[in-house]
Amino acid sequence: MLLIEITAWITAFELIAHLVEVRIMNFDEYQQQTEGTFQAPPSLEARLSYLTWALGVSAKAGELTWRVTELINHEDGILDYQSSVQITETMGFLLWNMARLASEFGIELNDIAVSNLQRISNLNNP
Repeated sequence: MLLIEITAWITAFELIAHLVEVRIMNFDEYQQQTEGTFQAPPSLEARLSYLTWALGVSAKAGELTWRVTELINHEDGILDYQSSVQITETMGFLLWNMARLASEFGIELNDIAVSNLQRISNLNNP
């Protein structure tokens, strides 16, 4: 048991060290960096390429829901290291698909975030 805990801590420290190397960026920079990472299949008409990203958003939202359900049903709602990594990765892919979809529609991801916070703030402060 102690060996497992030590291994988990070492892995956590390696993850933190890796994250420190990664530069913090804003949504606009993130969205720009997603540009060349993946392209819609060439068989898909250019005017329909947004479907690739919309389906990706849907698929990853479903996966996130499944992972949270598994956490509740099989782990008694306790978030362990492995589940945390899996949920973080899924949310990252969800964000990536959102960035690609926003780009496809010519919308800045940063504008979406700001507008959403303003809308939520207005709902909470009538």
